[in-house]
Amino acid sequence: MISDPKLLVFPDFLKTKLELFSRQDLQDLDQTLALLENNPPENVEEILRNWFKARLKIRDELNKFYDICRKELGKVPPTPPIQQDRLSNWFQELRKPVKDKLKSESHQKNTNDL
Repeated sequence: MISDPKLLVFPDFLKTKLELFSRQDLQDLDQTLALLENNPPENVEEILRNWFKARLKIRDELNKFYDICRKELGKVPPTPPIQQDRLSNWFQELRKPVKDKLKSESHQKNTNDL
């Protein structure tokens, strides 16, 4: 289960702040999510938090994004935790923009190499 409010906004953060991620960050995140998606351990939140701790700039931006979301949403009820049965869908939702960006960068690099 994922109940950390900052991780719950992570899919929206990815969709709007993807430019903050280096190619290496995206590749590492994709690998981490793939491992978690195929066999989600009980400590998913801790693994993702550790991923952010290794990337302080991205973590700080996620914190700012979360604060803005909280202020803008104000009276909207918080996002419910992601239960075990929905975890696979959540990982897919996270991986889609990552995969799309990596694919786009690869295509762009190949085009520039011509």
